[in-house]
Amino acid sequence: MRNLLGFLSIILILSSCNQYKRFTYLQPPPLSNDSFYTNKLIPYKIQNSDNLYVKISCPLNEASDKLFNPATNNITSTMGGTQGGSLYFMGNIVDNEGNINLPVIGKILVTGCTLEEVKAKIQEMVSKMSSDAIVDIKLLSFKISVLGEVGNPGQYTIYNDKANILEALAISGDLTYNGNRKKILILRSFVNGTQPIDIDLTKRTLLSSEKYYLMPNDIIYVEPYKTTAFRVRIAEYSQFLTFITSTITAIVLINNLK
Repeated sequence: MRNLLGFLSIILILSSCNQYKRFTYLQPPPLSNDSFYTNKLIPYKIQNSDNLYVKISCPLNEASDKLFNPATNNITSTMGGTQGGSLYFMGNIVDNEGNINLPVIGKILVTGCTLEEVKAKIQEMVSKMSSDAIVDIKLLSFKISVLGEVGNPGQYTIYNDKANILEALAISGDLTYNGNRKKILILRSFVNGTQPIDIDLTKRTLLSSEKYYLMPNDIIYVEPYKTTAFRVRIAEYSQFLTFITSTITAIVLINNLK
């Protein structure tokens, strides 16, 4: 009897260790010390249909300021601010030819450029028209979609110029019990197609990987464990068996009463 209890205890301990590794993020390699993980952020290159916010400020020339930003001034005054969905209407959609159309300046080719490159391009143009012009540019269309085994699947807008996979999972309610930490799939869109990217959240080396940071319009899918369907089936069968057992018990009681 003691041998049996000891054997069962060992099985429980080993099972607990296995479960710990199964659900723990960013596990370090065996016998290694923590170190500094350098970021490998790939600059995002603007694509067609992106929405860019461009603000050209002229602090010393109010007339020029209004001339460069007529739409911004009108929307801010009519909507009482720039929060929420009104930001969308303040943006400049990149057309099918890869251009944005700005007041006074006209069309500018932006597809394939980073935000910093577009900013420098616009700054060079406006500096010829106004010596005190300052250009500010942001990407308004940084949206991600999170699907699969997370607490709150859906589409989310990132109000920042960068985001990583852990932040995306945090705002979507983290992985559920059935979510496989080793099987995260990112679908990344490009002009000429879609690239699938596999991520393992249990590996700490992810922090220094190019996969760590997200890109606008990424679709994140968290795969369930293979045992999930079995557990769901077991639960369904248990409910069915409970119903059958209750029915039989009721019939037997009725017959006994008769």
